[in-house]
Amino acid sequence: MDTRTLCLGILTRGPATGYEIKKAVEEHFGYFLDVSHSSIYPALADMSEQGLVEYEAVRQEGKPDKKVYRLTASGLEALVEGLLRSPGRHRVRSEFVGLLIFSQFLPAGRVRDLIDKRLAEWRGLQDLARCPPDTFSNDNAGARFSVGLCEAMLTAGIEYLERNRDWLEAAVAEDQAKQRGGS
Repeated sequence: MDTRTLCLGILTRGPATGYEIKKAVEEHFGYFLDVSHSSIYPALADMSEQGLVEYEAVRQEGKPDKKVYRLTASGLEALVEGLLRSPGRHRVRSEFVGLLIFSQFLPAGRVRDLIDKRLAEWRGLQDLARCPPDTFSNDNAGARFSVGLCEAMLTAGIEYLERNRDWLEAAVAEDQAKQRGGS
C-alpha cells in the first residue's frame, strides 16, 4: 500500500492533523507497511492540490497554524481505487532474521540479547493486538480480522523463539568454542 492510500484510509476514521496521521502510521501500521514518515506531508500536500483531502488551518498560540485534514468524496473514491490495485506479493522483512542467519559469528550473549529484545517487542505488539477493535478500526470486520491475523503471527513467533532459543544459543556457543580451539 502506498503512502497516499494509507493516509486516505486513516482519514476515513475522521479529521486528523499530519502529526496525528504520522502517529497512526507509527503506532498501528509501521510494522506491516513500509511507509516513510518523510513522505506523509508531501502526500498530504499533493492530495490537497488534487482535491482528495481538504484542510482547515487552526491557529496555535506561538506556533505555526496546524492543518486538520478531512477526506473528500473524491478522496474516498481514490482510496477505493488504491485498495483495488494489486497489493503485490507478501514479504516478510526482518533484520532480526538476517542477523540470526549469521549468528555463528556473533557472541552468544549478543544472540541471547537479540532474542530477548525481539520477545519483548513482540509481546508488546501482541498486547496492542488485544486492544478493543475500535482502537484500530472503528470496529470494522476487516480490521478485526487483520488484527487477529497479526496476533496469531506474533503468538506463533513468540512460541517459536521460546521453544527453540536454547538450542540456537547452545549451537552458537559450541561454534565459538570450536573457533577458539581451532585458532
